[in-house]
Amino acid sequence: MTVREVSKKVTDKTPLGTILSIMMSYEVLARYLEVQLKHHKVSLIRFNIMSTLFKNGGEMTPSEIAETVFREKNSITAVINTLEREGVVRREPSSEDRRSVKVVITDKGWQEANRLNPVAQELSREALSCMDKEQVENLVGMMRTLRESLVPKISKNHGK
Repeated sequence: MTVREVSKKVTDKTPLGTILSIMMSYEVLARYLEVQLKHHKVSLIRFNIMSTLFKNGGEMTPSEIAETVFREKNSITAVINTLEREGVVRREPSSEDRRSVKVVITDKGWQEANRLNPVAQELSREALSCMDKEQVENLVGMMRTLRESLVPKISKNHGK
C-alpha cells in the first residue's frame, strides 16, 4: 500500500487508531525531514542535536542532549564524537562538576547552525503549509498536552 493510499483510508477514531495516526504522522514527518536534510548533507539526528544545542545557548551535557532529543546516551555519544572530529563541537570539563563534560558549539558549528537555520525554517513552513495558523496553534497545544502527560510516566518507569 502506498503512502497516498494509506492517507486516503478512513480514519480510525479509536484511542489506538489515534495513537497509530500520531505515530504514522511522526514517521512521515521524520522521513520528509531526512530526505530534505540529506540535500544539505545533514542527518536528522545531527540536526536534532545541533538544534538542541543552539536553542540552549550552545552548551549542554551529553545526558541533557540525550534527554532532550529522547535518545539513548550511547547513540548521542557516537554522533557527538563525529561532530567533535569535524570540529563542529568540542567537549569541555564542566565548571560545576569536574566529573562531567559539556558539549560546546564551536565557531564552525555556529556557522553550520546559521547556514541551516533558513533551511529549517523553510522546511517547517513547507511541512505545515497544509494547515492554517489556528490549526497549527491547536496542534502545538495538543502535542504539548500529550508530551506533558507522558513524560512523567517515562521518567517514573525509568527510575529517574
